[in-house]
Amino acid sequence: MITKEIPAGNIKVVSINGHDIELDVERRDTAGDWFYWCFQGKFPEKGIYRFHFVEGSRVGTRGPAVSRDGGKNWSWLCPHLHESDRDFEFTCQEEGEELLFCQAMQYLQRDWERFLAEFSTHPALLPGTLCRSRKGREVELLTIREASPQYSLLLTSRHHAGEMMATHAMEGFLRAVLADDSFGRTFRQHIAVFAVPFVDKDGVEEGDQGKNRIPHDHARDYQLPGLYPETAALRALLLREKPAFVLDLHCPWLRGVPNETSYMVGIGIPQMDREMERFADYLEAEQVPQAPYFKRDNIPFGSSWNTAQNYTQGRTIRHYAATLPFVRNTQAIEIPFANFGAVTVDRNAMLAYGASIARAACRYLLSSPGTQPPESDTAGQ
Repeated sequence: MITKEIPAGNIKVVSINGHDIELDVERRDTAGDWFYWCFQGKFPEKGIYRFHFVEGSRVGTRGPAVSRDGGKNWSWLCPHLHESDRDFEFTCQEEGEELLFCQAMQYLQRDWERFLAEFSTHPALLPGTLCRSRKGREVELLTIREASPQYSLLLTSRHHAGEMMATHAMEGFLRAVLADDSFGRTFRQHIAVFAVPFVDKDGVEEGDQGKNRIPHDHARDYQLPGLYPETAALRALLLREKPAFVLDLHCPWLRGVPNETSYMVGIGIPQMDREMERFADYLEAEQVPQAPYFKRDNIPFGSSWNTAQNYTQGRTIRHYAATLPFVRNTQAIEIPFANFGAVTVDRNAMLAYGASIARAACRYLLSSPGTQPPESDTAGQ
């Protein structure tokens, strides 16, 4: 009835007693605790099935995400506030019903390939390969470039394998850039994009937690010699392409403050923190009601979890990029799994949020330091 033998599967069945199922996550090579899980459920009879995780916070603020079509489309089981962080119920309406259940709305290689197929004839889109993973998988690199743009931007997600909502937002960013409208054309005229959707490609496809991987994860691998081919290839790409802006997309903890807002994270380098403030002005000006961003939610270096202690395992891509003379700005954006404050988010909201990040990045790069954000005719769309 319960199986993890699916792409990105991760679950441990502790016990099944009729319609009562006890579960736990597989930590695999994660140090400490984390919360990612994904499984397929097949239900032999109608009725209410009760799922209970035996330890830790495992269920988000809108319950699990469910898919009835093999992972093509996802919805929240509980579209309004779900109080319990360990339990959820599913009512089976038909004998033999089969669903995917996931901690949030999954995004895998198959989803990326559907996106690329939609834009396969776009003249500015250049699909490629960053490198091969340690297990031989192709690690995707997408380039969007027209003519001779004056700037370039590096966009990454899934330094931690389980942070899937960030990749939906990345797709929204790229869709906005590729659009045949005034914004898309303006962006492509001035800015090239290099996008790596799955930095920890093996972890994404195999369903690892990714966070706090022993001895350190991909997000802490930007010091030499490094462990992972993906991060080595990204260091080489930075030196080769010299992007002015490096933007790394993440997802935070499962629920609670500050994890139910989107925020940027100060790095403790004065120049970069000043640029974070400037970019935050543009991002707030471009906020969308489906996923509203507020500058006040940013976490400066030295506060909350964002302290030197958090980076003892190794250097992040932001810390590495900040040492490069051609990088004007390097930032991380944390993107919640299920809600921005009281607003429930889904894939469409993440696409809209990603588009707002693209608009903000364009306005930021095309402005001179110290100016106020110009008016945008696309804000809030």
